Amino acid sequence: MQRLFYILHVIILSIGTNAQDSTYSGEKHLSLNGYVKDMQTVIIPNNDKNWQTDNLIHNRLNFKWNISRNFTFCLEERNRFYWGELVKSMPGYKDYISYDNGLVNMSWNILNDSAYVLNIAIDRVWIDFAQPKFQITVGRQRINWSQTYVWNPNDIFNTYSYFDFDYEEKPGSDAVRFQYFTGPASRLEIAAKANKQQRITAAALYRFNKWEYDFQALAGLFEQHDLVAGIGWAGQIAKGGFKGEATYFHPVRNFNDTTGVFLASVEYDYTFKNSLFLQFEGLYNSNSFNSADLLLQQMNAQLLNPKNPFLSGFSVFGNISYPVTPLINASLAGILNPDNGMYFIIPSVTVSLSNNLDLSLIVQSFQSYSGKSAIIGETLVFIRMKGSF
Repeated sequence: MQRLFYILHVIILSIGTNAQDSTYSGEKHLSLNGYVKDMQTVIIPNNDKNWQTDNLIHNRLNFKWNISRNFTFCLEERNRFYWGELVKSMPGYKDYISYDNGLVNMSWNILNDSAYVLNIAIDRVWIDFAQPKFQITVGRQRINWSQTYVWNPNDIFNTYSYFDFDYEEKPGSDAVRFQYFTGPASRLEIAAKANKQQRITAAALYRFNKWEYDFQALAGLFEQHDLVAGIGWAGQIAKGGFKGEATYFHPVRNFNDTTGVFLASVEYDYTFKNSLFLQFEGLYNSNSFNSADLLLQQMNAQLLNPKNPFLSGFSVFGNISYPVTPLINASLAGILNPDNGMYFIIPSVTVSLSNNLDLSLIVQSFQSYSGKSAIIGETLVFIRMKGSF
């Protein structure tokens, strides 16, 4: 039945590519776009022994139906086929790939063997009703309340991992979202979601513009366990982008003690006239994360949560990127966490082969040191071809 569902699902979505109905406001009633990727991964441990390979074919389909001037329906899904040594050797790999933290399970392993796994996952399925002054969205959706790039303390609905670069769209939540537009640059949002454990996260956020800055303030309840409050901003200093956000979580049951968690991130970026781009960000995390359990292939949203988005203490991120030619872009990023004695180095090169075809080389290397000795570390090398349609 799962295989039949998969085949019918792809056929139905493919029909949408031929939809050319008349439009409301100049948009198609039906639209379909997406991409196909082929990514090869090599995992190299510190001792240079037991290299492992992983192979992924990743297809995404984004279907949207403008039902009327006020109603819009969206369905987006990922089809991922993994095979290689990592599939065979990593315990629980198939369960790890198919894990869905939403209230409704919408991730299935269609093909499942000791050497490969084919997974289909729906990460967006919502219906939206919009009026000039307000908007209501119901279903699995992305509720993006973050301002900074790498770490997002205000993003209490969908945790994002910087290392999961192949998931550009980022996770969604099974939620209801109400937006009321109070002015040209201000609005009130109220949202609530339920996760796999049927725990509710509900909060309100107010955004407004003052002194040429966008500010926001939020408050609510996180997974029925913590009261949460946060602030954020985005503006410019010296012609560069200046952004930040901070959030505090405090247990409801231990309201009078000091067991709360505080997170704050600040970012500055600047683009020179020659298109050289510099970006810096810092994070403070008062929670704890055991660095000995950290492996790059596991640094994704399944293991992270808004209260613990990264290693504890202070972390610093830096990135420099430059278009070497109009068709080649190179970048070098790094992360340092002195409290855990850990650093990350992430170089990448992307070549545009045509309007809809890119070839990328990305390396993620991390090391953890105690004194002069390396405790843990590994390097991941990714070669990815991406074609969009």
